[in-house]
Amino acid sequence: MNVGSHLQSFEESLRNYTGDDPLDPWDRFIEYLEKRLPAEDAKGMSLVLDRLVQRFLQEERYSNDIRYVNYCIKCASYYDEPIKLYSHIYSKGIGTRAAVLYVAWAQQFEQQGLLQQADAVYQRAMENQAEPADTVLQQYRRFQTSSSRGGTGASGETCVRNPLQTSHLVNQLQSHREPGPQYKVSYHISDVIRIISHVLINREI
Repeated sequence: MNVGSHLQSFEESLRNYTGDDPLDPWDRFIEYLEKRLPAEDAKGMSLVLDRLVQRFLQEERYSNDIRYVNYCIKCASYYDEPIKLYSHIYSKGIGTRAAVLYVAWAQQFEQQGLLQQADAVYQRAMENQAEPADTVLQQYRRFQTSSSRGGTGASGETCVRNPLQTSHLVNQLQSHREPGPQYKVSYHISDVIRIISHVLINREI
């Protein structure tokens, strides 16, 4: 199967497309190829996915569309250094709210023993409130458990943190709770001052 010629014919047919979701024809085209391409024809699928990623890279409405993000991840799987593609698309605003991108990105770092970098990706996912949040926390806990069992990074250091302590949401909740104890302390101090003043006045009398 000549993927190049199929891709060319497909792109020519898009000139007549009048729908409101230009990613949809690509979605159906890739589904068609996946059913017909032999599993070993990685080069052909890589060509199509590369073209798709480039085609919608500047389309803001697809930046967190789970279909597009998943195609970016599939595309990266054909790269010798998928981390470079993840970094590139993220710098363009792709997948900033999609948990699947952060997980795939962090797992690549983890596989290379770069645990601090993997941890940083999970931290960024939580700071950006990537969805689904449960997916991020579940994978981060798995990562922490794996690291604590003896996994070390390239620097030889383990990298384990409590996700609840570093979660952006939890930090906000903690900051809202802090004034409570501070208010109670100031209240008790004022009581003490009032009592002392009262005692001194009574002594003078």
